[in-house]
Amino acid sequence: MIERTRNPQLPGRIAAFLAVWACLALTGRCDQAVAAGLPSQTNASERRPNIVWIWADNLAYADLSCYGSDSVRTPVIDALADGGVKLTQYYVAHVVCSPSRAALLTGRQPFRVGIVDVLRPDGPSGIPDDEITLAEALGQLGYATMAIGKWHLGDRPQYLPKQHGFDGYFGLPYSMDMLPTVLYRDDQIIEQLPGDKVADITERYTAEAIRFVRDNRDRPFFLYLSHTIPHPPLNIPDAEEDDSRPLYDAAIEYLDRQTGVLLDELDRLSLSNDTLVVFTSDNGPMSRGGNTGGLRGRIGESYEGGVRVPFVARWPGHIPPGQVVETPAIAYDMFPTLLTWAGGSLPENRVYDGQDIRPLLTGDGEFERSRPFYWVQGDKVTAIRDGRWKLHVAHRGKKLPAVELYDIHSDARESRNLADDNPGIAKRLSAQVADFQQQVPKVWSLRYPVRDPEKLNSGVRRE
Repeated sequence: MIERTRNPQLPGRIAAFLAVWACLALTGRCDQAVAAGLPSQTNASERRPNIVWIWADNLAYADLSCYGSDSVRTPVIDALADGGVKLTQYYVAHVVCSPSRAALLTGRQPFRVGIVDVLRPDGPSGIPDDEITLAEALGQLGYATMAIGKWHLGDRPQYLPKQHGFDGYFGLPYSMDMLPTVLYRDDQIIEQLPGDKVADITERYTAEAIRFVRDNRDRPFFLYLSHTIPHPPLNIPDAEEDDSRPLYDAAIEYLDRQTGVLLDELDRLSLSNDTLVVFTSDNGPMSRGGNTGGLRGRIGESYEGGVRVPFVARWPGHIPPGQVVETPAIAYDMFPTLLTWAGGSLPENRVYDGQDIRPLLTGDGEFERSRPFYWVQGDKVTAIRDGRWKLHVAHRGKKLPAVELYDIHSDARESRNLADDNPGIAKRLSAQVADFQQQVPKVWSLRYPVRDPEKLNSGVRRE
């Protein structure tokens, strides 16, 4: 069932999305799409939505004022939530960034994609060629596609965005704290950046995003805008810093203002009513900074603070304003949701782990979760969320001495282990974990030398 509250002062439910467009013969790729198992379209009477996905890097659950922060003011994102829907139990599919991003873009558990940990600079692996990304699926439906910002799905040429469905790319292949800090345009390195202080990088991302939407205002587009803050180093202009408060807080408010610059441009171009805008985060916060709102855990952990993140979405006329939805959702739900809204359907030649959550976002129709959420680190299932219950069987990929069971409805902070009080539930969820574990392949760790004396073995710069 959908758990939902509404602002009683705001309008009621809007009618359901009516239909989808016909496959654009002028792309010349419809037959290819069918042959590859990619989605096709049916007739419709209105424009499909532009899609703007804005991803912050390591933004914590309560880092926004609309999620309870009392130290950070984010009026732009707050207004985005007021104009649409806010999910209070939205989860990422993995505890670190590369697998989390793989799950969003493919709609699949990261282990199915073969990305189970943070990818390092010059690493031998990346997103496989046979995965169908959201950009590739939307491109086959006639969408213009653009990736801006952090990629982190492989930095070798065959793994970069243009090889995986994006028409263009402007950004960094991994985190800003990794070396070498290089800026790409499409498949070419155009700048070597001083990664510890690149004050204008967020504004440059915003400018590229504006250029893309201007150039594609007359056709549906998918903008994947993946910011590099508030992941350290916190690169913001000197004028945005305030010695009287944490740099982390200032960085989030700066990100909020830059988001406003992009949204203002959508207004100026009369595109806001045709555009689905999502703002969310790729995983929980690092050890420094980040407000989980009291949720236990941080990046790298399957506890709520590591996997529960903000999610707001707005699409005027389709997502009624002022909604707060408490029903859980997860990142790999977005592939079927966005693809269906664009007029496509899921390929039938692979496993998809998510569900179409449009009823949660629009308030139209009923929604029932058909399967639990699982989190996997390396080759070990660490946790399961099924209804109100969450069971932890491992922590950071290592088996726990005893399982931990929490009632997330009454104890979102995961402070009271109820396994001994509810042995039947703990046994049932443990059996589900054991069954799902059978799908997870053995992971053989990749060890390769990092010869740059400025790098740690992880690829991160030495401080």
